Amino acid sequence: MGKAMSNITYQNVKNIPLKLIRPNPCQPRKHFDADSMDMLIRSVERYGVITPITVRRIKDNEYELISGERRYRAAQSAGLKEIPCTVIDSDESECAILSLLENLQREDLSFLEIAESYKELIKKKGFSARDLSRKLGNRAYEISDRISLMRLDPLVRKYIRSFNLSERQARMLLKLKNRALQIEATRRICENSLSEEETVELIDTLLDVSSEQTLKINKKL
Repeated sequence: MGKAMSNITYQNVKNIPLKLIRPNPCQPRKHFDADSMDMLIRSVERYGVITPITVRRIKDNEYELISGERRYRAAQSAGLKEIPCTVIDSDESECAILSLLENLQREDLSFLEIAESYKELIKKKGFSARDLSRKLGNRAYEISDRISLMRLDPLVRKYIRSFNLSERQARMLLKLKNRALQIEATRRICENSLSEEETVELIDTLLDVSSEQTLKINKKL
């Protein structure tokens, strides 16, 4: 098939035993919808895996999953012994980028998963925001802005995923530096199903109140 990225060469599709494939430690997708997975498992049980997953060869009889985590898991749950794979030859860093790109192109990732992937690539693989921008086609500041969302409290991020809050709402919550206030605001947004505009109003109100309280404390001092 030729080269699609530097240092990556694709080989023909072939069936590989599942026991020879290990999970991808850099898998960008962290959360899998249970109902969607159940449907995929039933489909795989009936028809098999139609679209090959992508793996890279580590040793003669050992491979690492690059993309296709859901199909890989479904094949395991369906009791398959083998799965069709496109094998690539590449180094670990390029494969981490490829795994993220594949998920981005399929629009399978939430904005928080993208932010977490960016952070992990910078922390574990030594990329800079500029490196990622060149490889992914995004502007460096866009990548940095996404990574900033990881400063949200872990409980807040859990609320955001569970209640499908938007990225705009997440960015508004980031304005609240106080952890307890950030969590309380998130709880209000979720419990009352606030819209983006209502979220903006809530955060602005909380910021004003917080600012007034700080001013009063400073005056007393």
